[in-house]
Amino acid sequence: MKKPDRWMYPAYIVQTGIIFNIVFALTHGEFSAAGVGVFAFILGMIPYYFSRKTKIVFPWFVYFLISLALLIHISGYIHARYITIPNWDTIAHTVSGSMVALLGFIGIMFLDKIKRYHLDPPFIAFFIVLFALAMEYLWEIYEFLVDTFFGGSLAGKMQPDNTDTMMDMIFVFIPAVIIAVCSWYYLRKKGKENVMNEMIQESPYFAE
Repeated sequence: MKKPDRWMYPAYIVQTGIIFNIVFALTHGEFSAAGVGVFAFILGMIPYYFSRKTKIVFPWFVYFLISLALLIHISGYIHARYITIPNWDTIAHTVSGSMVALLGFIGIMFLDKIKRYHLDPPFIAFFIVLFALAMEYLWEIYEFLVDTFFGGSLAGKMQPDNTDTMMDMIFVFIPAVIIAVCSWYYLRKKGKENVMNEMIQESPYFAE
């Protein structure tokens, strides 16, 4: 596997930020929040572990956005930023929407490669938006269930009103469209095969 370039360091720094939040929670006796932080840290490490085992290397911003989304969510719980900062939830959904859209892009690219669907860039862009919206829909169901059966999360009610829910969906839709347009342009400029080859060129699972 290629040695990580300097662009990977922002992802490492953000992932380290999750550790600091875990330590903060532990030192303040917030053990349940610390447990959530540990879970978030493990989730953030999965892409690195996956790349190490498969030698499939994603663009640096994929690792960065995953870690950033997790850091925003966990710090929102531990430091009560969902309550004390009015637009924190909007920021969280915007970053998470970007992350999910990118995962949709990666997923459809690999599916296209494995199944040989020969999808064109416009369809891939359309799929990215639909994937992000579908994941947001499932997340809103999760929030509703948590509020209904558990009275909310560590930060209180996850869906205080219908406006909050609709704003969450809008701020996932907007970055999803941006990611989709950027992906379409990226594929048109660089070529779908070249984009895939950069990720899988050293992986034994895709050896010709």
